[in-house]
Amino acid sequence: MVVAKATHFSHGGWSCLRVKIIFAILVAVIIVESTILALPYLSNFHSYGAAYTRSYSQSISFPFSVFNQPISNDTEHALNPTLQRSWEVDVQSSLVPSSQSVITEAEIAFAPAYPVEYRSIPTIVVQERADGLLRVEYFAQNWPNTSGLLLYNNSAPGWTGGKGVSIVFRSSGPPSEVNPQLAPRPNGNVDIRVGGVTVLSSYPIAWANLSALYLFGYPGSSFTSGSVQISFYEL
Repeated sequence: MVVAKATHFSHGGWSCLRVKIIFAILVAVIIVESTILALPYLSNFHSYGAAYTRSYSQSISFPFSVFNQPISNDTEHALNPTLQRSWEVDVQSSLVPSSQSVITEAEIAFAPAYPVEYRSIPTIVVQERADGLLRVEYFAQNWPNTSGLLLYNNSAPGWTGGKGVSIVFRSSGPPSEVNPQLAPRPNGNVDIRVGGVTVLSSYPIAWANLSALYLFGYPGSSFTSGSVQISFYEL
């Protein structure tokens, strides 16, 4: 009887051990698969809750005279290289408007290159006005067919005095098409910082690529000095 009981317990212990081994193997498989799926995101992420690692791409400066022209005289500037996925744009402005003008404004459109500007969609527009208004808009369809989505709008007198504007796009999927007929589904998130302070965080948008700038003023604009410095980073 004693020997029989010992054999019974030994068999039960082996069954329990086998179940534990199978369970451990399943857990290991799940961990490996999860790690493989996360690699595209982990390779771009710098640390939890922080910005992606920045890789300098290029920097461009535009004098105040570029913005002292009617809106119909748009100026296109092609980027080289094109920023295809995640990116950051930093805008520093030292524009000084005439004290006589209240409608002076400068606008910069970040977009994919296209022969016709209003079809360079999706587009993000940064607008600076002489009265201190700073506005950032997002266009998901061509301009005649839609109104821009207001991402940020605030009177911030003196924001050009070294504060600067940063726009960060973090891609989470394949690029959208250029000039879509309908607004596509989001494939990433955008953050906006003004003077180092986050004013918009993780807002979902659809994006194609960043390959062109369109610069324009407003009829009657009269900046007297200064420039706009724009720096681009790949993430």
